[in-house]
Amino acid sequence: MKILTTILILSLLLACLVLPISAASSAAGVSSAPADTTGTPPQEASAYISEAKVAVAATNWTDALIITTRGIAWYPENADLLCLQGYTYRKIGQYQKAVDTVSRAILLDPTQVRYANRGYAYLALGNNTAALADAEEGIALNATYPANWDVKALALNGQGKNSEALAAVDQALALVPDNAHCWHVKGKILASGKDCAGATAALEKSLALDAGYVLPWPGFGSAGDDLAALNVTCSAPQSSPQATAKSPLGWLAVVGIIGAVIAIGIRK
Repeated sequence: MKILTTILILSLLLACLVLPISAASSAAGVSSAPADTTGTPPQEASAYISEAKVAVAATNWTDALIITTRGIAWYPENADLLCLQGYTYRKIGQYQKAVDTVSRAILLDPTQVRYANRGYAYLALGNNTAALADAEEGIALNATYPANWDVKALALNGQGKNSEALAAVDQALALVPDNAHCWHVKGKILASGKDCAGATAALEKSLALDAGYVLPWPGFGSAGDDLAALNVTCSAPQSSPQATAKSPLGWLAVVGIIGAVIAIGIRK
């Protein structure tokens, strides 16, 4: 009887340990577990797209990734779901996954939005050449979509072509003059060209329009961060060219004085 009682107690303890672990694994592994796509899809692709857009609008990247993963399991060739998932990957810093996923969407249905989406991911990876190519493709499809002008501006800036970069971001601002991101991009470009006054004005404009806009990728840096860095850079004392030119003469004078003192000492 004691043996049976012991076995029963051990069985209950084991069940208590196993059940919570299984439940936790199920919740954490929604996006990674193999999807069962047998039978009829639980809902239309449009429903997954709508749910994902709601999650994206709320910047709930976890839900956006779960919803798009479920939707793509049923509709693997839906370009909208792929693009939403690629956008989500970029927002959480998974830049190569973003490129790969949006590339699938572009193959299915190339649009200016998708080229901008992938272009930003390329920028985050530091691939300015690919980002510029995507921006040009997007502009060729629809030159009135401002995001591709922003991508072009940042890619040109990354290549050291500041005058062309400014022309590109001004094209974006002509389309959306009150867009915080466009002003932020302009501020970044002006700051890289050491135009402290222009960069300060552009970054302050961005902050006034929307101090907390959603950044294109986590490492982009906010307008507030860039303005603070700019204030430090622009307030640092700069050595004047005149002082630099005179400094060798100053040293020569010192050397001459020392030499004269030594000569007098020798004569004595």
